[in-house]
Amino acid sequence: MKIYFTFLTATALVLSVVDSIACACCSDPGEYRFKNDKLTGYELVQIQAMTFAPTAQRYSTDAGDDEVMGLASVSKSYGVSATMDLKGWRLTFQSEDGKTGFLMLPLPKKITVLAADIHDEETSGGGGPLLYKEWRFEGPARGEGIFQAGLVTAARYTLIFQGRGNRCDNGEDFKNWRLEVTGKKASYAFYGELQ
Repeated sequence: MKIYFTFLTATALVLSVVDSIACACCSDPGEYRFKNDKLTGYELVQIQAMTFAPTAQRYSTDAGDDEVMGLASVSKSYGVSATMDLKGWRLTFQSEDGKTGFLMLPLPKKITVLAADIHDEETSGGGGPLLYKEWRFEGPARGEGIFQAGLVTAARYTLIFQGRGNRCDNGEDFKNWRLEVTGKKASYAFYGELQ
């Protein structure tokens, strides 16, 4: 009987450890995280593995109240390709009329992370609510081609990766991106998917 009890206690302990490891990524109802912190090596590796889909849309409203400044070729959609290294992103855009340009977005030292339960009753694979997530980057923007006129004076970018997932962050959580460029002579935004 003592051996049987010891076996049951050991089994319960092992299952408890397995549950706690498996639940390290569980999210909780009402969870909300927002931080602006130093970019880690782990996050950098995840970002480098992200691939932009080949098409981007220019953000505009149905009411037409969006003002586009500093974009020499205004289209509804653009071909886009992106490369990323330790210095930042280089995004090349081609408008519907075939004109091209690129944006250089230096990699900042900090990342803003948002993860929130949006109370939509969706459940994550790790257990708990499926969180809405953002990884946000900001810094000075440089560009050439169709972007050059708007970037002759200082301008800034905000690049946001958007997705859903559990408490543990990884690059596969993020399925969409949004880029906004603003300055004295620049005002436009694009969005697209991540593959």
